[in-house]
Amino acid sequence: MSDIRSRITANRALVLACVLVALVLLWTGLSALDFETHEWHWPTFVSWDNAIDIGGSCAINLILAVGSTFVIIAGGIDLSVGRLIALTHVTMVALTNATGSLAIGIVGGLAVGLATGLFNGGISVRFRIPSFIVTLGAMMMARGLAMVAAGGHTIGCDYRAPVLAQRLVPIVASLAIMLLGHLALSRTVFGRHVFAVGSSAETARLCGVNVGRIQVYTFLLSGLCAAMAGFVFWVRQGTGDPLAGDGLELYAIAAVIVGGTSLTGGRGSIIGTFLGAIIMGVLGYGLLFFGVPTPWQWVIIGSVVIVTVLVDRL
Repeated sequence: MSDIRSRITANRALVLACVLVALVLLWTGLSALDFETHEWHWPTFVSWDNAIDIGGSCAINLILAVGSTFVIIAGGIDLSVGRLIALTHVTMVALTNATGSLAIGIVGGLAVGLATGLFNGGISVRFRIPSFIVTLGAMMMARGLAMVAAGGHTIGCDYRAPVLAQRLVPIVASLAIMLLGHLALSRTVFGRHVFAVGSSAETARLCGVNVGRIQVYTFLLSGLCAAMAGFVFWVRQGTGDPLAGDGLELYAIAAVIVGGTSLTGGRGSIIGTFLGAIIMGVLGYGLLFFGVPTPWQWVIIGSVVIVTVLVDRL
């Protein structure tokens, strides 16, 4: 079964890689053509600055998507991660300003993420409440607490990352988290248990797997990833914004779905999620690069998600 699953995952990753290459070639070709004179020139889309910008814009979504992949494969859903970005990084900035220590601020932000993940998983598992409902409530709570912690407005931070760090740290952090997530899901007993729980919780329980504990662990990972995304947001912006992360949970779930993870659980991969997040990022950046109006960007991105799911089902 694992060999079959590995082949399916490899084939899906190959298809996604081809889609990504085709999308990059499309934007490259369009940027090389002058529509007024119909002449060709060097493609302005191809540059190191654009590549770094795309990587930075994909970083937060990729980090969130890694945590969401664990939750979804195990049969759950986490809608709180977008607003948790705001709560964790506002907490980090507030603690940093209050104590004069960036390290204390980062630890505080990570602790808030872990506590929220434990709350989501614990309530959902202990009282058998659908995770959709629990995390929806947690999303609203995180939004309100972020506004309270920030005093209802964006707060500045006494520390600011250097310009080079602002551009490179998000990319390096997201790739490191992606790699660790891939190793945990594909090379550890915990990862096999996540797949087992998502495939059939009752069968996993009969095989001796502590289903509730595994589910709680996935929400802990999701909360930790949201906190790391909050840290990356601070690196890029340097402020504490209580409105940060609005709607990003939907983009993270979209990246997971585009990457081939099943919403019913039991199937997926971090590599697929990585490619899904990059495809979403390149698609969004290209639409912005060519001046497509924001409403039509939403229409196109939403259509891509629906078509991807339909193709996967067929």
